[in-house]
Amino acid sequence: MNLMEELNALGANTKEGMGRVMDDADLYKMMLGMFVDSLEKEPISVEEFDGASLDELCRKVHTLKGTTGNLSLTPLFDAYMEILGLLREGNGAEAKKLYLKMMPVQQAFVECINRGR
Repeated sequence: MNLMEELNALGANTKEGMGRVMDDADLYKMMLGMFVDSLEKEPISVEEFDGASLDELCRKVHTLKGTTGNLSLTPLFDAYMEILGLLREGNGAEAKKLYLKMMPVQQAFVECINRGR
């Protein structure tokens, strides 16, 4: 199975994502790599959900929501959108639960993308 097939099997819509980059597979793969690099460069720690101020966490989640949306990594986009909504409502505890539930899915995407680099 190639990278695009694996991503689709995980729930991504690579046809839509590729359309956003004018079907340039190299650019799409580069952007996928940049997504993984950004997770490593500016990770979200579970402890951030327990903080008094959620502003910085909201910024990180908003960025990841946009990135995963642009790449059409649909399960991650949907989760980050819901997490962001919960954070904006001040519901850090529920956002944290959803984040922890989503982490294995995100890890599967990261591993897939890293194999395809």
